Amino acid sequence: MKFGILDVGHWHESETSEEVYRAVVDHAQLAEELGFEAIWLGEHHFSRHGIYGNTLTLASHIAGKTDRLRIGTAVVILPLHHPLRVAEEAAMVDVLSGGRLDLGVGAGYQWREFNGLGVDIKESRERFIESLEILTTAWSSDALSFQGKFRSWDAEDELIIHPKPRQSPDLPVYVAVSASPRSLELAASHNLRILVGGPTDIMGIAPQVIERWRQAMTNHGNDPSGKVLPCAKGIYVAETDEQAAADIAAIDQLWDVKLLSQIGSPLSPAGEVPPGYESWAMRVKDREKRVTDNTTGTAALVGSPETVAHRIKELEEMGLEYIFGSFGLPGMPEEKKRRSIELFGREIIPQFS
Repeated sequence: MKFGILDVGHWHESETSEEVYRAVVDHAQLAEELGFEAIWLGEHHFSRHGIYGNTLTLASHIAGKTDRLRIGTAVVILPLHHPLRVAEEAAMVDVLSGGRLDLGVGAGYQWREFNGLGVDIKESRERFIESLEILTTAWSSDALSFQGKFRSWDAEDELIIHPKPRQSPDLPVYVAVSASPRSLELAASHNLRILVGGPTDIMGIAPQVIERWRQAMTNHGNDPSGKVLPCAKGIYVAETDEQAAADIAAIDQLWDVKLLSQIGSPLSPAGEVPPGYESWAMRVKDREKRVTDNTTGTAALVGSPETVAHRIKELEEMGLEYIFGSFGLPGMPEEKKRRSIELFGREIIPQFS
């Protein structure tokens, strides 16, 4: 079993932006010291839900502050970027880090982000598929040739990505998936790994999604063996179950859920649903219900080291091999988040080594 930290840069009103940035670097260094596999960084724009506008820039900084820890993106929102710039930046980070980059990519889902950056969210799925093709082709090509709807180049243009990734040709690329089989099939057809969690975790079907991916890989003639898939979960560890419950009760547990209920949707202000986002109507309703019921709705790993370790063993028996997650909630004092990471690293990770 592998373990990682997930940080999307939540900026609670109780802290400064500088404190958010300092904390993510501190957590990365602490994670490396305690034997975690990786830290994963999430991209968001225009809200306190996340202030890491460029995860690869942050990944490069963390690479210079660590020696062993892998650094993942969860995720780079491909439709919001020029795919060749992503290919260049990812290759540079991989070289600078000594081959420690895990590149997670996704199609995005927040209308505000697309609108603010001048990209039509109605095109997001098409742009994502095309950008993914360009991205993986660019690293292995000596003269990129591609004809698509949004980008086209001929071999005569002599476009070559310099440098190639240190892990070339096998820099790990992960496609973020939900419960929809479409993105799962896309990843499997390209022989790419997937990132699970979020809606699949809330629905309790992450193990089933992983199994579907393995079958889809086989159906496409690709070998899934040896490819470990990270699953995102909420995590918080305290000395006792009672202390963990008290720490969580002391803050607004729904801070991020309330925020996402306002901005975390692909629906336009007029309520228009873009193509490919039909299933999001249920996610929006789920968030509204969680705010009304005052419940988080997630199967988080919360409690003492003994309780959390027991839960992890159950998940391991269900087929999960890699868990990563935040180690606290927005608004929680930094010392409690750090203690959560330390307790997990010192008392839980050794049980699964």
